[in-house]
Amino acid sequence: MLKVPGWEMSIVWYFFLGGIAGGAYFTAAIADNFGSSRDRAVARVGYLLSLPLVAVCGVLLIVDLGVPARFMNMMLHFKFWDPMSIGAWAVGIFGAFTFVSSVLSFSSSESAASLRRKISLVGMLFGFFLAGYTGVLLSNSAMPFWGDSRLMGALFLASGGSTGMAAVALVMFLSGRSMGESWHKIEVADRFSMLVELLVLAIFLGVLGSAAQPITSGHLGPLFWGGLVGAGLIVPLLLNVFGGRMRALGAVSAALVLVGGFILRYVVVMSIQG
Repeated sequence: MLKVPGWEMSIVWYFFLGGIAGGAYFTAAIADNFGSSRDRAVARVGYLLSLPLVAVCGVLLIVDLGVPARFMNMMLHFKFWDPMSIGAWAVGIFGAFTFVSSVLSFSSSESAASLRRKISLVGMLFGFFLAGYTGVLLSNSAMPFWGDSRLMGALFLASGGSTGMAAVALVMFLSGRSMGESWHKIEVADRFSMLVELLVLAIFLGVLGSAAQPITSGHLGPLFWGGLVGAGLIVPLLLNVFGGRMRALGAVSAALVLVGGFILRYVVVMSIQG
């Protein structure tokens, strides 16, 4: 009989916040490298948002391990076959990129900006890894449903992109930075990221077929369809498309995307828990 991992809510939060951190850093890197000077606010918000989220991910890993020394041991001895070791290294390396990018975002010199942009192009690859690797690891496990979900990594990555953009948009709204064109660019980008996530989710369910029942039916079914698909993707997409330039509706849309991203990780992790 397979032993079910006794994962607590700390792992759900780790998956969720890691996805946001990777998506927020990606958003910052794109705005920094390919946006105009007016998009620097987006870049700074993305960098500064990803830094504390990665730090929290590290704390959550330590909490799950139970003994802080085990986390340090994993950082000193990389084990490619150990999911927790991979996670510790992903958090550590990506955390270093977020720290350097955040510090450089406060500099007004062009040389610092040039260095920051180059670093971000490499850093966002590690952000992608942090956002998607958890899904890949789950899909390579021997647990029922998880082992059948070969597109879990792609789904987590798509969700990380949409939640990261939504988090940046929400922070900009709450900090009073939603007046310019940069806000509209984030909204449009998040619109496409939600469409991508919906497409990946549809393919994910289509490939799984009846094997998706642990999340699409039973006690998790209403949360999946109503919370993730309905309130977390379709409703915010409609608000994004038909809300026009109403910033309050954009903020509601972003908040709902974040709720949907959390529900996705929750139903996936809890689908095999006893």
